Amino acid sequence: MNVLITGINRGIGKGLLEEYKKRGYEIYAIGRSNPFDDINFYKCDLRAIEKIKEAIESFNTKFDLVILNAGILGEIKLLKEWSVKELEDIFLVNVWSNKILIDYLAPISKKIVAISSGAAVNGNPGWGGYSLSKCALNMMINIYSKEIDTKLYALAPGVIDTDMVRKVISGDREKFASLNKVDESKVRLEEGVKILIEAIERLDEYPSGSFLDVRTMDLRG
Repeated sequence: MNVLITGINRGIGKGLLEEYKKRGYEIYAIGRSNPFDDINFYKCDLRAIEKIKEAIESFNTKFDLVILNAGILGEIKLLKEWSVKELEDIFLVNVWSNKILIDYLAPISKKIVAISSGAAVNGNPGWGGYSLSKCALNMMINIYSKEIDTKLYALAPGVIDTDMVRKVISGDREKFASLNKVDESKVRLEEGVKILIEAIERLDEYPSGSFLDVRTMDLRG
């Protein structure tokens, strides 16, 4: 089974790669850096969207599963404090790079899973740029699912203890009350990754184009 993952140098991406390696899958990855020496890797900052086609073509293979994991958080601050330039930067990575990836990967992939977030729907203050980008990602997956045959899903992984989450909970909790809930609900990386993989394995039970959250999926058996 060929699996392609973006953003594998740490956090969820690294955890997914390690788990899929244990299962004996053939791993392909695109990212800024690579902590592994035994995978098929193409170094590419996804901000450089003009290099994405070359990255995919370098692998010269088809994929059973693609996980679009790479993403950036931005700052936790009021939406009025976000400049348009900051929003453009976060959309470049979280939305537009994934659009280019889908355009090139859909014809050679059976299933594409975009890592989304509960922030796409809950509208908590402070998450402005990230929430908007993940909301747009969800809708992009929904629209593509009606236009192409490849199965596509947007999947929120829950709150997993990563560097990104630690950055979040280090913010101003008096100003942004949702940070307390994030801290209280986080799970260990290893546990979170296993839940996420179980959810990915159950996605065929849902319509292509769905936005799903591992915390509300029935993952029992």
